[in-house]
Amino acid sequence: MSSYSASMQYTIGTALSRALDAGHDVEVLVEGQWLSGRVVASDGVGVVLEVNETEHSVVRMDSINAVRVFAATPHRRRLHTARIAEERLPDGAMPMPGPRVPAE
Repeated sequence: MSSYSASMQYTIGTALSRALDAGHDVEVLVEGQWLSGRVVASDGVGVVLEVNETEHSVVRMDSINAVRVFAATPHRRRLHTARIAEERLPDGAMPMPGPRVPAE
C-alpha cells in the first residue's frame, strides 16, 4: 500500500503537467466555459490544448479555475468490492464514514 504525504500540493499546473507527460485529455474551466483538448505544450504562463489537427486553444494559466483530467486520480486508494458489499445495510444504504484520525 502506498503512503500518502500530507505535504503534497496538487495544483492546476501539476495536473496539466502530468496530463502533458501522459498524453491525457483534459477540460479547463475559463470564465465559466469548459475548453477541452489534449495538452501539447505548457510554459507555466500558458497552456496549448489541441482539439484536433486543425484546431487548438491557448489559455493563460492564471485564467484557469478548474481542470478535469480524463485519467485515474493519482495516489487513489483502491476500494475492495467485497468490503463495500459487507458494509451495506440490509436496505442497500451505505453508512457515512466517521471522522478521520490524522496519520502519524
